Amino acid sequence: MLLTPRHIKFIRTFALCAIIALAAGNTTLAKAQQFGTRSSSPGAQGSTCDTITVGGPASWQPVSYVTSDGHQTGLGIDIIKEYAKREGIDVEVDIELPWARAVDFLLQGKIDVTAGAYFTNERQRIFQYSDPFYSDDIMVFQHTDRRFGYSRIEDLKGYRGARPHGGSLGNKIDTYSKQELDIVYSPINDHIFDLLLAGHVDYVLLARYDGVATVRKLGVQDKIIPVEPPVAKNPVRLMFSRNSPCLEHVEQINKLIAELSSNGTLQERIDYHLRQTVFDFETGS
Repeated sequence: MLLTPRHIKFIRTFALCAIIALAAGNTTLAKAQQFGTRSSSPGAQGSTCDTITVGGPASWQPVSYVTSDGHQTGLGIDIIKEYAKREGIDVEVDIELPWARAVDFLLQGKIDVTAGAYFTNERQRIFQYSDPFYSDDIMVFQHTDRRFGYSRIEDLKGYRGARPHGGSLGNKIDTYSKQELDIVYSPINDHIFDLLLAGHVDYVLLARYDGVATVRKLGVQDKIIPVEPPVAKNPVRLMFSRNSPCLEHVEQINKLIAELSSNGTLQERIDYHLRQTVFDFETGS
């Protein structure tokens, strides 16, 4: 049987995604083994919240990310650390575990909280959310040589897209993309743009600054750009395990979020983290 160009393109895309998934799987196994060696989990320590253990994405600017020198930081981590300092609670942060594994550990109570998450109805039934502390734009990233008209999510029908595997982009996008769009799922943000660069997909769905930071890190900001307007605006919240003894602190953490928002501290920290990872405020780039 002769293969048409469409068949060849599909085979290439499938092979590339398989390679990406294999690489990600090796990383996941190593990190899971690291977590498995911990002496105990928060949920096994009884009813006292002596330490807040934090997981989350390692490349989600400005919410949670790892700096070039290996420091784990971000806006969500700042909030947890500020609250813990006031209450005399220790904090342990490990945001390098893949997102799907972190959510699994959150469900089991092996970690107390993720440094950030979007709201979904399914998650609400399983976990406890804090109040929002940030709002994230979900963008359509396109190759500059293969731009197409876009103003709303319905305009993506007829094109092939890519998005991260194992995470949510919010109720609206999750539902619509599953039912109506042709989507490839990639386990690693860096590699998701390889699909776009190679022409295997027409666009990538990703949070604005997460995507911009990744594109800059890859050095392809002249080839891949976010196209306005955002397809969605998602409030970002802390997400707590219902098996965590630290769950009793959520109400007070919400009060801290309100305080930091009203006195301008949250915006100062947002600017700081974006300056570290996305923008050079001196040059405006």
